[in-house]
Amino acid sequence: MNTNKHYLSNNVLLQIAFILIILIVFGLITNNLLSFFPGFLGAICLYVLLYNPLQWMLKTKKWNKLTSVILLMVGSAVFIIGPLYLLIKMLTNKVLVLLNDTAQIKTDVNKIIEMLQTKFHIDVFSATNIEKITQVGGKLLEKTLNASMDMTVQLGVAFLILYFMLMNHQNLENWFYKNIPIRTNNLKRMNKDLRDLVISNAVGMPLTAFIQAIIAYIGYLIFGVDDALTWFILTIFAAMLPVVGAAIIYVPLGLFLLAKGDTGSAVGLLIYCFVVVGLSDNVIRLVLQKKMADVHPLVTIFGVIVGLNLFGFIGIIFGPILFSVFFWLIKLYKYEFIDPNPED
Repeated sequence: MNTNKHYLSNNVLLQIAFILIILIVFGLITNNLLSFFPGFLGAICLYVLLYNPLQWMLKTKKWNKLTSVILLMVGSAVFIIGPLYLLIKMLTNKVLVLLNDTAQIKTDVNKIIEMLQTKFHIDVFSATNIEKITQVGGKLLEKTLNASMDMTVQLGVAFLILYFMLMNHQNLENWFYKNIPIRTNNLKRMNKDLRDLVISNAVGMPLTAFIQAIIAYIGYLIFGVDDALTWFILTIFAAMLPVVGAAIIYVPLGLFLLAKGDTGSAVGLLIYCFVVVGLSDNVIRLVLQKKMADVHPLVTIFGVIVGLNLFGFIGIIFGPILFSVFFWLIKLYKYEFIDPNPED
């Protein structure tokens, strides 16, 4: 009686062992470098944004590669790190003062609640919740400050990776087209789509928030908000949040003005912000969408939620990019395997 027994050859066993070793080493590397993933994403975003200017410097102006890369990196660093440094420097002392003076926060909150109850008969919070609100507010401020510090570390990682990407951009591009197992026409489509996604999220969203914050800042000056410049900086970051947006800043400001007795200024500020600032968001997005990729609002909302959970504060930008890339990969799969010759 013959029995057929199948044995794995030594070569196959060796391949399996080799693959397992690769996966184990890759897992160890990924586990220890996962915290720098936002920096890696930042490097990719900056590379996409700086690729065309680098080509212009090298091919049109005939500049030296090292000189061109250094100029681009210094320019982008000033543009990105400069405002971040000013933000941290401006807010650090103010945040620390607030964290060390929770009694003052509680007093201000009490004034607002008392004003709402006596003037407008609105019972927003019970007295037992005031202390909890104060504690949550303090923790939120502290977390925001820590996130800003973490952002500087991630930017350092991003610029380190960016240097090598720009210096070796030609080899990187050749490797991309040679080793990615996708048809060349789809790779070119991928390059264009990726660039549009990055510009729309990494440029369009902050630009929209900045313009909206300028409009709000004008209102802060008109209606006499104290320390309007600091509130302007905070409004820039708040305006990038979906749904609530800049309202998370100007609504409390209006309530504080009411609590101080400046009823006219408070009402004027709230009307100005709800009408002018609120409508400006739609107008700005409509204008920018003509020049940038049109990202659905739901992608932005859920992208920010996921991004904040994964990356902290800078997830406001990277989260929507991840969501957009996810849908873009589905689209690329369709082009590659289902509809190889789309009409668009």
